[in-house]
Amino acid sequence: MQQYITGSRVTVLVLGEDTRSFLSVVRCLGAADYDVHVVCYDKTSPALASKYITSAKFYNYQALTAEDWLESVLALIERYQFDLIIPCDERAIYPLWSAKDRLPMHTQLAIANQEALDCLFDKWKTKQVAQSCGVATAQGHVDCLQQMQFAHLVQQYGLPFVIKPLQSFEESKLSQRQKVAIIRSETEFDDYRKSVDEQQPFLIEAYFAGNGEGLSVFAIEGEVYAAFAHERVAEPSSGGGSSYRKSIPLDKALLDATAKMCQATHLTGVAMFEFRRSAEGDWILVEVNARFWGSLPLAIYAKVDFPKLYADYLVSHHVPDRKYLHYSPVLARALTADIYEIKREYEQLCKTQTAWRARGHLIKRLLQILNVVTPRETIDTLQWRDVGPFRAEVCSLLDTLVMARVRKLSWVVRWRRHHAQQTLAKLFKQNPKRRILFVCYGNIMRSPFAAACFHDQAALQRIPLDWDSFGFHLIEQRACPDVASQAALTLGEDLTTHQSKWLSQYDIHDTDIVIYFDQQNLGKLSAYYQVNHAFCAADLLDNQFPNLVDIDDPYGRGSDNVVDCYTKIANSVAGLLNVYKGAVQ
Repeated sequence: MQQYITGSRVTVLVLGEDTRSFLSVVRCLGAADYDVHVVCYDKTSPALASKYITSAKFYNYQALTAEDWLESVLALIERYQFDLIIPCDERAIYPLWSAKDRLPMHTQLAIANQEALDCLFDKWKTKQVAQSCGVATAQGHVDCLQQMQFAHLVQQYGLPFVIKPLQSFEESKLSQRQKVAIIRSETEFDDYRKSVDEQQPFLIEAYFAGNGEGLSVFAIEGEVYAAFAHERVAEPSSGGGSSYRKSIPLDKALLDATAKMCQATHLTGVAMFEFRRSAEGDWILVEVNARFWGSLPLAIYAKVDFPKLYADYLVSHHVPDRKYLHYSPVLARALTADIYEIKREYEQLCKTQTAWRARGHLIKRLLQILNVVTPRETIDTLQWRDVGPFRAEVCSLLDTLVMARVRKLSWVVRWRRHHAQQTLAKLFKQNPKRRILFVCYGNIMRSPFAAACFHDQAALQRIPLDWDSFGFHLIEQRACPDVASQAALTLGEDLTTHQSKWLSQYDIHDTDIVIYFDQQNLGKLSAYYQVNHAFCAADLLDNQFPNLVDIDDPYGRGSDNVVDCYTKIANSVAGLLNVYKGAVQ
């Protein structure tokens, strides 16, 4: 049913970034003649190539604070008066739900009801609801990691056991997803404990061996109107989303369990209930995602159009005229994730099996991708009426797997350096008063030394350029490691008073020249920031370092590596100043 409001197309704002749930929602609503606009976290997402996107804005938690992000989105909503807003993950769900009273009166928000949100976004509360409904779960309890002893947990749950943050995202840290860990040794337990806040409560559970199954639903006031089940064909041994999955018939026991929990929480919205089933047929509930989920493209391919069902209900306030409980047997894969999963499987088999068996498995898995030519299998991004995202994903894969090697060829390095220096010279000729920003990951190793080196060399040569240094790490006011300060002193620079700064979008001016150090730096700049002029420090090196394409992060590598890194940076800074002098003086 095509929807209209006051004679015009329904306008919808979709928030997300991935090629699974986000792209699926965009495509389904665009095909249903909704006018689709997006807020995308990642400017490089292949999903942005979809023909169904009318306009795109780029607000994220790397370049903006949580407060700035929300104010930017609310201003966008106020300006364009969207009829419907669909946040695809917690990074948008939490802040928009907290600010729902600030939305226009007519705007519908595709977020589950409060009771379902409270229960289904907290793994411990989900477990309690499941137990109250008679749904099987793993044995477990909640505690802070500082209170836990590895030996006691092994005695209680055996090995491996599972540690789960209660929520995938904390409202105060929406830039960082909290990961579930499968603990197989005391070393893994200690490493995980060091990486998190020990005072934060976690859910500790016994590990349940089996295969992952998902049962996805659209419900209104607790009644299920659409359901779809799938199982994982390929899944990482460390946990996380599946890269290859297939539809399976609805299991009555799992559907009954899901329906009971929907009724108990009066769910109005969409959700994916994740189960694990053992070889013997026993099963448990693992968790619930009360939002659009990663395997959504599979359901869409099977003709269960969850986004349209949900959107039509919110806009029209009419329940569907029938229930959607039957679908075709199909398979779908997330191409990029599956390529990396195939690589991981091959490397693991090389360690545990013969080389021939590992290669045989590799060839088999790669040939499976050709099944996309059959009518019952697809790739998440591949849709012949909207081929742009698939083409963009393939290009991104080729860039990662092929161009990473090509860019190291000596003639490519020479061409890059020539091109970068010629472009910089033109910029300096156009405007000799530009500011130089040095940017690395943490702003405690490379960028502060580059800034100090630039300051001293520019002052010595009486070059009147402003400068600064920043990092992508969100925690500020961190000092340089002792090894960095000592290495800097050997080269005549003092970093002892340096305090790290996080790079926000507001720190970057239109005329600034940003100097980064490696491809990871460039990836973040490209994905999250609007930067007009960015150059790699390695492209400013002279023939002392003829084939260097990056100046790698020396963090944790010892004093000799830091000194070597700083020698390269000093050479690069000298090259930058030589370009300036050649262009201006």
